[in-house]
Formats: sequence, structure tokens, C-alpha cells
Amino acid sequence: MRELNWKPEQSAELSVLGEEACAGSARILEFSGKRMRLAAGLPVKSGAAVRLEWDGQLLLGQVLNTDAGGFWMEIHHMLLDTGALSWQKKAWQRG
Repeated sequence: MRELNWKPEQSAELSVLGEEACAGSARILEFSGKRMRLAAGLPVKSGAAVRLEWDGQLLLGQVLNTDAGGFWMEIHHMLLDTGALSWQKKAWQRG
């Protein structure tokens, strides 16, 4: 089984989804179970849906709570090798 590959202070691209959509960079601070702590310059609110992507890994989740140092997100979905999907996209577009 593949595991999430990250390092403390790992840079990632963060997107806040929904009505208050915005995008920017973030840093991964901690990872515990299904939760990840992030620091970002984006305005995020508790309950917001977010997308986090780095090094071919994609996470979808929800902001649990925020504080001055960042926020915790709960991971709902993970895709650990987005590069492996490129063949499927190309085949689908041809046919």
C-alpha cells in the first residue's frame, strides 16, 4: 500500500474551493492520522473545502479549525500518483 510522502515544511499548492475560492502556496507542518496541519497566506475558514497538491499527490479535505499559526484539515480523499493518470486522460480525449 502506498503512503503519503511529505516532509516537515513541505511546500504545496493550496486551493480553497467553493464561494470563496482562491489559490496559493502552503507549507505542511504536521500529519496525524487523517489530519494535516498547514500554514498558508490564504484566508481560510472552518468548514471550507480545500485541495492540496504537491509532487504528484492530491488531497481533498475540509478545514477543521484555524488559529494564528495555520489550520488543521481533515483529509477526505487522497490520490497518491496523479502522474499515472495522464494515459487515461489522453486515451479518453482521443476516443
